[in-house]
Amino acid sequence: MCKPTNLIRTVFFSCTVVLAVCHYTLAADNPYILSHYTDEHNLPQNSIKGIGQDNMGFVWLITEKGPVRYDGEGRFKTFNSLSNAMKSVRMVALYKIDQFDDLIGRGEYGETVLLKNGTATSLQSGNDIISNLSLRYQEAIYFNLSLPSPYSQYQNKHIFIPDGLEGGFLISQDSISHVSNDGSLSPAFYFPNKGHWNFASNHGKLIYFNETLEYIEIDRNFSIKRNRILGDIQQLPPNTRFNIFWNSASNQLFIYTAHNLYRLSQDGEGGLHSQLLISNFDFDKNDIITAHYMPSQNQLLLGSATKGLFVIKKRFFKSLVANEAYSSLFYNQTVLPHGLLLTNNGMAFDSTGQFHFAPLLKRDKFQHGQIIGPDGNVWILEHDSILVVTPDLDRIVGIKSVPEYPRVAFKDDSNNYWIGGGMGVLLKYDVNGDEFQTQASFPSIITYLENKGDGELFVSTEDGLFIFDVVNGTWTEIPQFKNKQVRSIRKESDSRHWITTYQHGFYLFEDGQITGFPLDKSLHLATSHCTLEDRNGFIWISTNKGIFKVSKQQLLEYKNNSKKTPFYFYYDKRWGFQTNEFNGGCQPCTVELSNGYFSFPSLDGLVQFNPLAVVEEFPSGEIILDDVTVDDQSLALTDVIPIPHHFSRLDIKLATPFYGSPNNVEIDYMLYSKRRTSGDWVPLNLQTNTLSINELSSGHHEVRVRMRQGIHADDFYIKTFHFYVQPLFYETWWFIGLSCIAAGAVIWLLIHLRTQLVLRQNRLLVEKVNERTDDLKKQYEWQQRLSASITHDIKAPLSYVVKALYAMKSVAGKQAIAPDDVEHLYHATHHIYHYSNNLTEFAKVMFTKEWLTLGDVCVNEIVERQITIFRPVADLRGNIIHNCIPTGMSVCSQTDILSVIIHNILDNAIKFTKRGTINIYAEKQSDNRTSVHITDTGVGLTADQIAAFYQVTRSAKETERNGDSNGLGLMLAKDMANLIRAEMSIQSTRGVGTTVTITLPHTA
Repeated sequence: MCKPTNLIRTVFFSCTVVLAVCHYTLAADNPYILSHYTDEHNLPQNSIKGIGQDNMGFVWLITEKGPVRYDGEGRFKTFNSLSNAMKSVRMVALYKIDQFDDLIGRGEYGETVLLKNGTATSLQSGNDIISNLSLRYQEAIYFNLSLPSPYSQYQNKHIFIPDGLEGGFLISQDSISHVSNDGSLSPAFYFPNKGHWNFASNHGKLIYFNETLEYIEIDRNFSIKRNRILGDIQQLPPNTRFNIFWNSASNQLFIYTAHNLYRLSQDGEGGLHSQLLISNFDFDKNDIITAHYMPSQNQLLLGSATKGLFVIKKRFFKSLVANEAYSSLFYNQTVLPHGLLLTNNGMAFDSTGQFHFAPLLKRDKFQHGQIIGPDGNVWILEHDSILVVTPDLDRIVGIKSVPEYPRVAFKDDSNNYWIGGGMGVLLKYDVNGDEFQTQASFPSIITYLENKGDGELFVSTEDGLFIFDVVNGTWTEIPQFKNKQVRSIRKESDSRHWITTYQHGFYLFEDGQITGFPLDKSLHLATSHCTLEDRNGFIWISTNKGIFKVSKQQLLEYKNNSKKTPFYFYYDKRWGFQTNEFNGGCQPCTVELSNGYFSFPSLDGLVQFNPLAVVEEFPSGEIILDDVTVDDQSLALTDVIPIPHHFSRLDIKLATPFYGSPNNVEIDYMLYSKRRTSGDWVPLNLQTNTLSINELSSGHHEVRVRMRQGIHADDFYIKTFHFYVQPLFYETWWFIGLSCIAAGAVIWLLIHLRTQLVLRQNRLLVEKVNERTDDLKKQYEWQQRLSASITHDIKAPLSYVVKALYAMKSVAGKQAIAPDDVEHLYHATHHIYHYSNNLTEFAKVMFTKEWLTLGDVCVNEIVERQITIFRPVADLRGNIIHNCIPTGMSVCSQTDILSVIIHNILDNAIKFTKRGTINIYAEKQSDNRTSVHITDTGVGLTADQIAAFYQVTRSAKETERNGDSNGLGLMLAKDMANLIRAEMSIQSTRGVGTTVTITLPHTA
């Protein structure tokens, strides 16, 4: 390994005393991270002749197998389709005519390729000045587009160098001319020179290097200005020889000398200023011929003529390791008073990262940690005792016996010293008695101690977390951490502590409230070891799989709103440390050095870094469609990409110009269409940057892609790509239109046929109705004649008989000739007469009920007429009838029907009552109705008879068959009541009597 440089030094306090330790000159990490790619890493060819970036920021390499796009992390994309459009894809030059112009690759036969928007397109004819001059002068001019030139052994008569402003300079051995963008040539300016290969251009000016640190600047008007290169290169001797590396594709100048590479850029006064980019890298050995620097990415790309691509980036993390004789597996670390960083078993590092070793601390007993004791000496926690040594590590002061296996040591805010034991015993050091006193015992091994505040300590064990009351000597378990192994506790304030656990992530304990935080997408944070907060408000967390950084503000926001998920930066060994696995379970778990650097222990060295210098890498460029394939067949990339309907697999590959760590790239996608208006964001497969779709409906679809460009929830760049799935023939507009017309025609035909059928059925129905109407008319006329016949043939004779019997009754009464028999005969005949009269009236109503009209009817009068009819019969049976209905009470009804109803009810009451009472009375209801009650003291009705009355339908034959002689009259009365919107009900008790109620409306 190389010695540390000023770029990566970790500054400790310089040791001011001479330590009696052994010294080993061992360098810390190299300040750079080097990645080397050849044809073994998918690079198509190992000869890199040019490197540049297009308008979107994509990096392009030109090789002898055509242009290659470099996508970072060893990913390369080739464009094989160019071989069909070019005579040869062997590239010889890469350039830009204008710094804002397009990037152009030039083939060996003068063919050009446009490198733009992340893709390579063959140009049929070039319109740039290089192409135009090539056609005009052909072999007379050599176009020098980069340095060093692959043809420096040749001395052409004329060399053209583009100036970066669409023009250029034509150089000969003793003169210079300027060529404008239209090809016109200025008069020659006399300028003898030592060689064509000492010229380069920079921002429109021609630069001549005379093999020293001085240069001559010539503008378009041939004004000459001598100047000296300033900056880092001035540390070299003035006569230092160097090589010029000029990249016209990126308009960048470099100087390589003494295995160092300097970048030249304009300073504020228009001169050239040098910046050291890398050191101790042999360009000649690696055959480097081109360079390209990306400041925003802190990356330098070097192209070799034979060894492929070298990518060099700054190392932000360094690992301090022991020499080969010792293990670099570190746990605990303590900064000694004189600045030495002491770790386990006597190994230490000074402020330069140099390894030191104290032999007297190399003991057979395992050492769990160190702490500066109350006397200023160093306490070393060993298996069964505490070893006390001087701060210079040159002398053992003594050995303190401990009643418990010392696991961790801690100094609280009151300068009390505590020891956590391997058997769960908590000890406190008594300075006066120089002894350790047992304070409490816990269920398992104590792993960490920390101040809680207000006379309390946090005590963590392998099975939980406890709060220990220093005054009372009692402890309380925190139930949320039961059966959790706590690795570390960091106190931010008396009310806020950050806690890490093994397999359960990390937590915040604040004001008695515990918040567990979500894990990262790879679940590496489950095994969290140590935390430290930097001055920018970021918390760094070491794990078994690398280091994470997260904004403390986002963690606090998550505490208040769990929907605000924090974003975690992830750093693995690709950032510069030796291993991804860090260590914990020791105290202190990690330390912050006096210069602000953090130091974390790992399985392979102490990882140290400046947290404020570590960059936050996020993609900032465009997202493009790199390739779209349907069943492995590539489709043309257009604004709206047509997709055939029948496909098995649609692959959409994306690309973005990002060359940082892929671990912190977050790209999601969502499918959107009219049929699917919302959905969830789905993570993109970052290994291939490809999303696959197996099914899409016909029509327009959108693939919405979002890419994180910052740590906040809304720091996303969103790009939408449009696709159109070609419809099947039955989904096309013409097919749907024809189908609609056909369906309309079929519907019209069906309606027409149905209409004709309905009209025909209507005609038949009218004929049947007319025929039935004629029959009903005939039937009605017959019934009318029947009624007239009954009136004439039955009613008239009965009327005569009634009158004759009445006369006979009078004579019989006077002469005393069988007066009772004549009386009975008279009343029976009179009753038959009235019954036939009622039946005739009812028949008339039934045949004319559609013309039935209701009106106000006097109930008392109707009842009184019926009583008059039945009074003789009632007297014969010894019954008394009372009409209790008020005179003048009226209801809404029809006189004839109501008379027939009351007649039938009163008839039944007299028939089944002997020597009893029949009361007829009325009462008004609250619902604007009147109830007429006919109550008798007769034999009453059976339950079956009452149930039969309430049946919906019951035939007369059934009534007669069941022997219900009174059922027909009641059923007839019930049916007639329905005609006048009245309701009938019966209440009857066998042997007591019956009450029939007729409920009628007050008025019409």
